[in-house]
Amino acid sequence: MMAKGVCAALALLIALPVHAEPVSFGDLGIVGDAPFYIAQEKGYFAAAKIEVAPVRFDSAAQAPVQLATNQLQVMVGGLGAALFNTFARDLPVRIVMGNTRDMPGFSSDTLLVREDLRDRVRTLADLKGRKIAINAPAGALDYMIGKMLAAAGLRPRDADIVFVPWPDQGAAFANRAIEGGAVSEPFATLYAERHLAFAFKHAADVLTDPPLQVSVVLFSKAWMDAKPEEARAFAMAYLRGARDYCDAMRGGTMRAEVIDILARHTSLKDQALYRRIQWSYMDPNGEIVLTSLADQQAWFAAEGAVATPVDVDRMVDRRFLDQALAALGRVETK
Repeated sequence: MMAKGVCAALALLIALPVHAEPVSFGDLGIVGDAPFYIAQEKGYFAAAKIEVAPVRFDSAAQAPVQLATNQLQVMVGGLGAALFNTFARDLPVRIVMGNTRDMPGFSSDTLLVREDLRDRVRTLADLKGRKIAINAPAGALDYMIGKMLAAAGLRPRDADIVFVPWPDQGAAFANRAIEGGAVSEPFATLYAERHLAFAFKHAADVLTDPPLQVSVVLFSKAWMDAKPEEARAFAMAYLRGARDYCDAMRGGTMRAEVIDILARHTSLKDQALYRRIQWSYMDPNGEIVLTSLADQQAWFAAEGAVATPVDVDRMVDRRFLDQALAALGRVETK
């Protein structure tokens, strides 16, 4: 009798559905994470039959090690020397699709110039010798300023580069401690509305060939190799969220709903401000500007921030993006 009962219990356990561990997503609370928040709220992950668990991070700098050890499966990462050095160390992390980039009309990365210098800073050459603030060394905006200076035949050493976090640049402008500042939205709009500085150049005004790829979607290689179906399902749901963001970005029917979702999940809570800022561009097909990755890595290497450049193709594994595109179809972009 006891043996028969044990067998029945085992049969019941075997018949129960096996719940996989949730996919951990590195949540930065930023607009760049919009596709994840949208996919959560709109049920795209649920439709793909995967459970996701956001893990809040203060900085993307913490992510590569956790991705490499598969403690974290997915995260949006900003491009910069640190990420390129991750690939130089051959950590098991891969770029799967693009995230934000700067394009005409959708360029949220901006070089501001102090308001009282409007008549004295009219061309990029006028930046020579000016004190320009960047939020952190060896990141995307460091590269942006370097390329802007290069367009005028200047090098970073030809300006006075200092490092000031975006929230503190307003006071630095007000106190005349800086003459220029590289910022992302909403700071570009907020400082301009307070007449502390004006938008001198958007990234997309200068970085056109290639345009500036700012961030990418990273997968843990251990996870994607061990659970390819789960990785494929995540990529498809995430891309659906990215397409809703693109509709909202262009002022489409999803705009109000996406703004509401972003205001709930990100640090930017003022819904009216979303209607005044320049939104970052996201490609609805998840494409990556590989030439931008190559150019950024070469620039950081020339500046001594990347010791061992690697082939960009080694950084990217787009099999899950291609599978998602095969299922969803491509969206025509203008």
